[in-house]
Amino acid sequence: MVPIVFQPGLPDRERRLARDCIESVLRAVDPKRALLAHLKHLPKDKPTHVLAFGKASIAMTDGAIEHLGDRFARATVLAPEPLVLEAQFKSKFVALYPCDHPLPTQRNIDATRELIEHARSIPDDHRVIVLISGGASAMLCAPKPRVTLGEIRQTTQDMLKRGAPIEEINSVRSQLDTLKHGGLAHELRQVDDRFVFLLSDVIGDDPSVIASGPMHDAHPPTTPHVIIASNDTALDALAAWCARNEISSPHITRRVVGEVSDAARMLAVQLTASEESPPVAFMLGGEPTVNASGTHGIGGPVLQLGLTTALNLADSPFDWSVLTLTTDGMDGPSQAAGTILTASMLAAPDTRQAIRESLERNDTRTMCDTLGTTIITGPTGTNVNDVAIAIRWPDTTASTPDAASNT
Repeated sequence: MVPIVFQPGLPDRERRLARDCIESVLRAVDPKRALLAHLKHLPKDKPTHVLAFGKASIAMTDGAIEHLGDRFARATVLAPEPLVLEAQFKSKFVALYPCDHPLPTQRNIDATRELIEHARSIPDDHRVIVLISGGASAMLCAPKPRVTLGEIRQTTQDMLKRGAPIEEINSVRSQLDTLKHGGLAHELRQVDDRFVFLLSDVIGDDPSVIASGPMHDAHPPTTPHVIIASNDTALDALAAWCARNEISSPHITRRVVGEVSDAARMLAVQLTASEESPPVAFMLGGEPTVNASGTHGIGGPVLQLGLTTALNLADSPFDWSVLTLTTDGMDGPSQAAGTILTASMLAAPDTRQAIRESLERNDTRTMCDTLGTTIITGPTGTNVNDVAIAIRWPDTTASTPDAASNT
């Protein structure tokens, strides 16, 4: 489990709540465990190659090698540099390349060339499994003729800045890159025996959209695509945490997209309007976005979601807590995993005004640091989008129940 770092001033009760929720979610979407559960029925009757790319590629490759045993032939893995530096594979037949995200770099292109060479060299009587996770569209980068790296970077940056949905970003990437929309499948055309396993970072879990569909070679695809975990998995883990702690969770809003402000308003309204006896929780998951065009603050969608929800709840006549989390541990350029906020933190009018101003500037990391609510994990090695939970507490209960420390 990744280390979870809180700021010194955060109360112990909030630390326990956040730690328990985050660990529950990350355990549920652990890439190695999720992949092994789906590899149980994969035959081990022939040499098998692994091509892996994305934020969870190292853990997924580790699981594949463990399952394959002496049937493992060779792996090429593209992964974030911080995770590459910590990786330790027992097999010498693993080629591991550090790559960058969300904007591709020349080393992404160089690493992709190595992966293509591996793909082309696989004998036709061997098997290949392709392991795909969030960040793969940027890491697997092979520009089309007359398309420059600079053009891909600028296009991606502009779309991210205005909060474009991942479906739109990946659609544009497909027009610039040779490996998108079945391009990698074409490089593996000599191999008939192939499987694709995906840790989904796309709302709806459409294999043709995840990582821009590099193995989605036909309609329907001739290569089996299996989703091993998704945002739904994370939300189900949060619901189970609530059940263990005797917190009613009557509503989960799944597949949330669009503006963060709309998602925050919805979550606050649901909690306020609830007629359930507290403690009661409302949750949402998905990929709400922020249009940060024209601003220069440091922040990201989940920090924005947490602060905006808290501001919507500031005048509520009941005690509440709000926790937001990005499962990959990196909320845009903020380098934060999330935030936890409580009613008492927004008691002062000056604090509320400061939050409003930070939201206008999209400078939410600075605000969360000031409040002492920033949560840091670093790269988690997984990615299934974002989750949020808002809890309404009984009037006689502090912000976090003792039960939250007993999970």
